[in-house]
Amino acid sequence: MQNELTFRQMMDGISALVAVLTPDGAVDFVNRPVLDYFGKTLEELKEWSSTDAVHPDDLPDAVAVLSRSLPSGQPYDTELRQRGADGVYRWFHVQGLPVRNEAGRIHRWCILQTDIDERKRAEQALRESERALRQLIDSVPAMIAVADANGKTEYANKRALDYLDTTLEEFRDRAMTLVHPDDQALLRNEWVRSNTLGQPMDLVHRIRRFDGSYRWVSVRGEPFLDDRGAIGRWYYVFTDVDDQRNAEETLRERERHLRLLVETIPALVSRSTPEGWLDYVDRRVVEYTGRTMEQIDVDVIHPDDQVSHIRKLHHALETGEAWDDTYRIRRADGAYRWFYDRVEPSRDLDGHVVCWYAVKIDITDTREMEEALRSTRRKLSSATQIATVAELSASIAHEINQPLASVVTNAHACRTWLQHDPPNLERAQTTLDRIIRDGHSAADVVRRIRALFRSAAPAKTRLDMNAIVHEVLGVLEDELRDNGIIVDAQLEADLPIVEGDHVQLQQTLINLVHNAMEAMDRVDDRTRSVVLSSRRDGDEILMQVRDHGLGAVEPAIIFEPFFTTKGSGMGMGLSICRSIVEAHGGRIWATANEGAGMTFSFTLPAVPSNAST
Repeated sequence: MQNELTFRQMMDGISALVAVLTPDGAVDFVNRPVLDYFGKTLEELKEWSSTDAVHPDDLPDAVAVLSRSLPSGQPYDTELRQRGADGVYRWFHVQGLPVRNEAGRIHRWCILQTDIDERKRAEQALRESERALRQLIDSVPAMIAVADANGKTEYANKRALDYLDTTLEEFRDRAMTLVHPDDQALLRNEWVRSNTLGQPMDLVHRIRRFDGSYRWVSVRGEPFLDDRGAIGRWYYVFTDVDDQRNAEETLRERERHLRLLVETIPALVSRSTPEGWLDYVDRRVVEYTGRTMEQIDVDVIHPDDQVSHIRKLHHALETGEAWDDTYRIRRADGAYRWFYDRVEPSRDLDGHVVCWYAVKIDITDTREMEEALRSTRRKLSSATQIATVAELSASIAHEINQPLASVVTNAHACRTWLQHDPPNLERAQTTLDRIIRDGHSAADVVRRIRALFRSAAPAKTRLDMNAIVHEVLGVLEDELRDNGIIVDAQLEADLPIVEGDHVQLQQTLINLVHNAMEAMDRVDDRTRSVVLSSRRDGDEILMQVRDHGLGAVEPAIIFEPFFTTKGSGMGMGLSICRSIVEAHGGRIWATANEGAGMTFSFTLPAVPSNAST
C-alpha cells in the first residue's frame, strides 16, 4: 500500500501526462496532469474511445495502433489531437511501452503523452511557408534550380521541369545530357572556374526543350557561402533568351545590310544630332575628305560658300525644316568639287527632331557640262546676233544702195546740165526732182528698218513681274555667283498684274542684269551688288535694276542703236530693251547713281484690279 501511494505521488509529480493500461488496453491509472488536462474523472477517461477525448479525425488511427500493439506486445508511437478541459484540441506525441512480469508476460502498458502542439503548429507554419515559397518560385517567369557544392541538383521549380519535360530525379541523373553537345565543355569549364574561385557564373548556352529543339538560355548562378566562406549550395536562374537572341541577330544582320547599303551608295552620307553636330559619316566621307569624323569641320567647305551654307543650317535648326544646298567641298588632295546636299530631319512620335540625315551627291561633272552648255549657248547667241546684224547690215546696204547710187548718178547729171553754156535748167530741174525722189526712197528704207523693231505686236498674257524677277535670278544664279555678285531683290508685295509677252519681258530683265554685271567687271574696290526692285507707281508698275559699276556713260544716248562701250559689243541690247518696253506701252530710261553705277528703270501699264480675266 505504501509503495502504491509512493508511485501515485511520483506520477502526479511528473509534468507529462502519464497513464497505465491493463494488458487488454483498459485504462487503469492516470496521473493528476491527465485529469487536469481533460477535466474528466478516471471513470470518464476509461471510455476515451467513445468520447470526444480524441479528435474524431484521429480516433480511428489511435484505435488501430493500439489494436495492433496489444496482441503483438510491440511498443507503439503515434501523434494525435486530444481535447482539453477548455474544449481546445492540442497535438500530443503518444508512446506506449509494455511492462512485463518475471514470466515475460505483459503486466501493464505505460503510456506517455507529450504536448507537441506548438511544435506541430510551427511545423505546419513551416510547411505553409514552404508551400507558399514553392508556389512563388513555381510562378516566377524563369527556371530556377538549386545544386549542392558538387553541382548535384537538389531542386528545380515546376517551370524548369515542364520546360525540360522531366522529373527532378531524371534531371539529377542527366542534367548535362540536356545541354547541346557543342556547349557542354564550355559549361563544365565555366562551372569549375566559378566553383573554384567562388564567383558567380554567367553563361549563355543551348539546352534541349520539351519539343526536342535546342534553344539559347541565359544561366546566372550565385554561390551560397557558409560561415567559413565555403560554398554550400548553388542557386541558378535559367532564362530562355532564344527569341531575344534571334531578334538581336536579325537586327544585327539588318544593320549590317543597312550599313553595307549606305556604304555602297555613290554619295557622301552623314548623320547629325538635333543640334547639328556630326555623329556618323560613311566610309566615302572619310575617303573623300581624308579626315575622320572628329576632324571634319566647316573648313572643308569652300570659303566663298561657308556663309550661305551656315545661314541655311541655322535656319533649318530653328524651324526643323528639310533643306538643301549646293556648295563646294574640299577633297583630300585639296581640290574642290561641287556637291548637292539634301538634309532631312528624323522625328520621334511627338514630332521632335532626333537627328538629321544628309546625302551629298557630286555634281561637278554636271555643273561643268551645264556651264559648257551655257557658254556654248552664249557663244551661239552672240554668233546669231552677229549673223543677224551682218544679215541686217547687208539688207540695209542693199536697200539703201540703190537709191543712194541713183542720187549720186543724178547729182552728176545735174552738175553736167548746169555746166552747159548756156545751162540746161530744164534738164537740171528734172534731175533734181529725181534726186529728191531717191532721197525719199532711202528715208523710206530707214523707216522700214526702224519699224522692224516696233511693228511686231507682243503676244500678251497676264504676268506677275515679281515672278519673272525670280525666274531671271534662277537663270542667272550661276553667273552671278561665279562673278561674285550679290543680288538684293526688293520686291513690293501684292504688285499689280501686267499684260505682256512673257519671253520678251524676261529677256528685257536679263539684258539689264547682264548689262549691270558687265558694268562691274573691273570693280575691285567695293562690293559687287545688283538691286532689283519693283513697286506700284500710280497706274503703272516701276521696275529698276541698280548696279555699282563705273557708270560713266551718258544716259541720253545709251539706248541708241549700235551704241556700245564694249569692244566686242554690238550696241543692240539696250536698243532692243527700249523697243520691247515701248511696244508694251511703257517707257525706259537710265540715270547715274550718286555714288557709283547706274540705275535702269522702266514702267509698264498695270492691269486695273476690276478688269475681267
